[in-house]
Amino acid sequence: MPDPNTPAASLAPPPATSQCTLDQLQLHIGDRLQLELLTDSTRSHYYTVLVGYVPGHSVMLRTPLVQNLPIPIREGEPVLVRTFSGRHASTFESTVVRVCRTPFPYLHLGYPATVQRTLIRGALRVRVSIPGTISNPQQQEETHPAAMSVADLSVSGALIESAQALGDAGDAIEIAFRFVVEPNNYEVKLVTGARIQSVRKTRAAQGAGDIHVHGVRFNRLHATESLLLQSYIQQVLLADRSRVV
Repeated sequence: MPDPNTPAASLAPPPATSQCTLDQLQLHIGDRLQLELLTDSTRSHYYTVLVGYVPGHSVMLRTPLVQNLPIPIREGEPVLVRTFSGRHASTFESTVVRVCRTPFPYLHLGYPATVQRTLIRGALRVRVSIPGTISNPQQQEETHPAAMSVADLSVSGALIESAQALGDAGDAIEIAFRFVVEPNNYEVKLVTGARIQSVRKTRAAQGAGDIHVHGVRFNRLHATESLLLQSYIQQVLLADRSRVV
């Protein structure tokens, strides 16, 4: 019997993890990956893309760049590779077999025997903290966009917080915020229509007044906007899987 003093969240079943082969992931050339050098004491994470792979032989990745220079990496170095596809986060360990510098910097990794794949429950949402603005035509007294913060984010909507109520459930709004997509630090300004789905009020963590929390659903995004947003969410997930909501 569960301990009644145990928080409900800790009773949730652990994420479903399974093993598969790399080709079962059905990755595509240009898919984003994260590379971690296991001998690096700082365990830094570098973003890169898949160049290609030959089953049973090698996996080819672009050498990650820092300040437009390829990171120093040695042949024989053990690495950990992470990727996200659909509702699965996947990881595998490998070794750098060859460091190539022409016609562009890229790496050959040893082909992994197995890949660990973890199912991410439900629609993927990640915790963020992104400042932005919101305009609500239903609030006629508001002549300027109000400040808000995006607290969590998905490709279909967001949870936004503010010091004041920004509208009522059902209101049509416009929100704007910026995010940066790696590895080229491409800044995206997303301006989109949305609709408020829910509104609630909660106390601030430090007791400094109330916070108004609004669940919003985006209107249909353009294909490029969806792709950039998905890329950013994947980037957040790869950097810290604990930020999944």
